Amino acid sequence: MGLHSAQKKYFPLRGIDGVVQLFDAELRRSEPDLALLSLVLGFVEHFLAVNRVIPINVPGVRFEPLEPDCPTSCFPTVELGMISALYERFTAQIRGAVDLSQFRRTAVGSSRELVKKVSDVIWNSLSRSYFKDRAHIQSLFSLITGTKLDSSGVAFAVVAACQVLGLKDVHLALSEDHAWVIFGKNGEETAEVTWHGKGNEDRRGQTVAAGVNEKVSPNSKSAGLERQTMF
Repeated sequence: MGLHSAQKKYFPLRGIDGVVQLFDAELRRSEPDLALLSLVLGFVEHFLAVNRVIPINVPGVRFEPLEPDCPTSCFPTVELGMISALYERFTAQIRGAVDLSQFRRTAVGSSRELVKKVSDVIWNSLSRSYFKDRAHIQSLFSLITGTKLDSSGVAFAVVAACQVLGLKDVHLALSEDHAWVIFGKNGEETAEVTWHGKGNEDRRGQTVAAGVNEKVSPNSKSAGLERQTMF
């Protein structure tokens, strides 16, 4: 399943107004398409923020001036073909890797095992040889085109992947320095899906409370250092 006709009609997105119109339409829906919005933002961010000079000669990417007669104020036109291809690649990857029939589903929501499986799929798609906390690697565009995400980006990708699978009870939760997911009846269950600091991939699927309890244990400092070394 790709993008709907109601979404496609906004493309190509020309300028900031085009992006705002798409977001306005999505945010008015009961379930905004997280994958679509993340891909669009990531595409725009990549060409406006990652590069010091606007790369006006990128094959397949057009730039249009935000202001008349001002060549330095260019905005990348977001074409339907490119976003649709990235969208279908992400959704196919998730649906191909997660067999919902193998996991228990209850009337109140998803199981912890299923949430962990989805987080494993995202985690295993990441490159292991990059600095994970550098800027501009929070979007699905970063994941699909570069197999890179920072900590909060991984958590967001897990929620977007759950949405692709129809798991409507899984949502993103944030604190000042960490991200995780909530799920189940009224969001009462919590699950680690990313690292906190450098590593800690072994926590995926555990409750957030388990990590908090570990921090206050006598051996928490040495245990944390050991995991950082293993990552």
